[in-house]
Amino acid sequence: MADKKSNTIINTIILTVISVIAVALLAIVNQITAEPIAQAEVNQKAQVYKVVYSDCDSFSEIENAEQMITDSDALLNEKGLGGCKIIDVLAANDASGKTEGYIVAASSNAGYGGEIQIAIGIKDGKLTGFSSISNSETAGLGSKCSEPEFTEQFKGKSASLLTFTKSGASSETEIDAISGATITTNAVTQAVNAAILFYQENFGGGAQEIAKADLTEFYKKAYPGGEEFSDVENAKDLIANSSALLEEYSLTDCTIEEIKAVNGGEGYVISTTATGFAKTSPFQIAIGIKDGKLTGFAVVSSMESPGYGAKMEEDAFTSQFAGKSASVLTQKVGGTAENEIDAIAGATITSSAIARAVNAGIVFYQTNFGDASQLDKQTLASSSADATSGATAPAQGGQQNQNQNQQGKE
Repeated sequence: MADKKSNTIINTIILTVISVIAVALLAIVNQITAEPIAQAEVNQKAQVYKVVYSDCDSFSEIENAEQMITDSDALLNEKGLGGCKIIDVLAANDASGKTEGYIVAASSNAGYGGEIQIAIGIKDGKLTGFSSISNSETAGLGSKCSEPEFTEQFKGKSASLLTFTKSGASSETEIDAISGATITTNAVTQAVNAAILFYQENFGGGAQEIAKADLTEFYKKAYPGGEEFSDVENAKDLIANSSALLEEYSLTDCTIEEIKAVNGGEGYVISTTATGFAKTSPFQIAIGIKDGKLTGFAVVSSMESPGYGAKMEEDAFTSQFAGKSASVLTQKVGGTAENEIDAIAGATITSSAIARAVNAGIVFYQTNFGDASQLDKQTLASSSADATSGATAPAQGGQQNQNQNQQGKE
């Protein structure tokens, strides 16, 4: 019995020693192979990235890259690019192994077909190239973001925030939009700008400040006769509190962007956003209000469907708002009543979103500067519920046409 016990103890010790040795050997093997495996992964990425940085000799991983990528979420949110993500970053090296530039890969969720992933190369403050790594954009339209005619224009551009134009790029920070694919172009531009901001923040001395757009031209359209558009006292606090206010009135997809007093306080212009048919690209509008009446309406920016929702920018549509009461508005095709706007035929979702955006401005105005008793929460809640129903069941009414034609009119 004693011999059996002794044998068991000896066998246990032997097995323990073997296990310890095996673990130690595995650790040594892992240490030896870790670097070659990591470099093999880098080399595999290089096959994809070489197209955006063709004249470098090698690529290598960057120390603390994972932490940089994690920290970039807050940076992009702060800069208004919360729908973008940084996917990867590599160093681009010269023949001696010295870092001479960088590859940054990023994504945007604002594409017409969903997420678009891109990569750019940067050296000495200039883009060395661009590639669309993956996208699900419309064939013959948004898919052109992968074609040389579009991709080659990025090389040599300044590594500063880019904008796109439909009238011919004329500066280092402009690119030509893809004809018929504004939503795709916008998403690509967002992703490229996210990558540029990441580069600036981590390797370029700090991310550039984004100047707030001057909306005076739109405010003058929304408030004819307005000459002076000045800051409102406590505007930041009022706007910060507006999220809870709009939620109270079932306007959760809307935001208050800016408020200005007009001509020394005789009236106000308010800029708001809402989500229409272009689900990943909210549009922005401005309304003017004086003495409880709307003075006008202007579209600041929109990615709605050409020929359908985009008609929100046409005078035939915008001119109907002047003189409407600054109370809750509804939308209806052929609507002429005091509290109705004439909806855009074939664009029910867009029209409903416009009504919500205008109502968001009216709610903000009446709560802070007017008479909140004029607001009808029940009507607003019903309007928002109808909008949600229309968005999830687009085959109803005119919006079916907007859906069917969007494929060829992005």
